[in-house]
Amino acid sequence: MARIKGKSVVFEVDGTEFAGQVSNVTFSSAVNTLGFGNYVDSLDFTCAVSGFQDTAAASLHSELWANPGASVNISFAPHGNSTPSAAQPWFTATGYAETLPDLGGAAGELFVYDITFILDGKPTRVESF
Repeated sequence: MARIKGKSVVFEVDGTEFAGQVSNVTFSSAVNTLGFGNYVDSLDFTCAVSGFQDTAAASLHSELWANPGASVNISFAPHGNSTPSAAQPWFTATGYAETLPDLGGAAGELFVYDITFILDGKPTRVESF
């Protein structure tokens, strides 16, 4: 059994690692319109991300702010490993951010944001590069 306990978040967008810029990544599915055929075709997939606001040009927050609605490739390693394996796979998907990330927050606190990526389909399990 390979239970997952979050240690560190390995999250990439378009091949760029954003370690330390996100605190939570969750892939989810919800039933849309049930139809005939493959059940997976009736599911809508999303990726919810919580991150830290950062105005540096190369930050995830700045990339999302500058490119609303742009299609991106997402990679997530739920085990926190740097290389996927059969025992500790990564998951990849393509999609776009549903909104712009929040900007601002409470004085004296770290500014954070929550954003949802609308995925083009079911995330793919990756066991090796």
